[in-house]
Amino acid sequence: MRIVIIPGMGCSPVSRSNWYSWFANEMQKKSHVECILRDFPDPKRCRESIWVPFLKDEIGLDENTIIIGHSSGAACAMRILENDDIGKLRGAILVAAAYTDLGIESERQSEYFNRPWNWDKMKKGAEKIHCFHGVDDHLIPVQEARYIAEKMNSDNFHYTELKGVSHFFEPWQDLLDVVNDMLYD
Repeated sequence: MRIVIIPGMGCSPVSRSNWYSWFANEMQKKSHVECILRDFPDPKRCRESIWVPFLKDEIGLDENTIIIGHSSGAACAMRILENDDIGKLRGAILVAAAYTDLGIESERQSEYFNRPWNWDKMKKGAEKIHCFHGVDDHLIPVQEARYIAEKMNSDNFHYTELKGVSHFFEPWQDLLDVVNDMLYD
């Protein structure tokens, strides 16, 4: 089983950003899990036209893959879920996700928000999908994630709001619990 962390905008080097190394270290304790924690090309702009091909062609995604997208990386994960060229994944975790560019030029330039989302196709992109959002997130309002949860409502989708986590800069146990559920169910 492989787990791929898709970082947020500007997270370079990835290994020194947010909770990513903590999570990778936790996954190293599992004998049958490979956690991919790599620097991405174009880290300041996170463009879909660069990141999706990088994930598909260089890292590789398949039915034994769980993707974890954080912030702009969550938008990337959402586009992967609706991508016909990528098969159904084992799981997807969206952390601090947005469905709009929030009126921010750098998010607009990332290319993820330049067309409507295909929610029905997205629901079918992974066996299990979980979305985490902080009610006190100062970068992406919780209403963004609530809208995503409303549109993604299905048997394979779960949504969790947490207090005191802001934009998820620090580790949190619930992430490990959800990954374990995806790995062992």
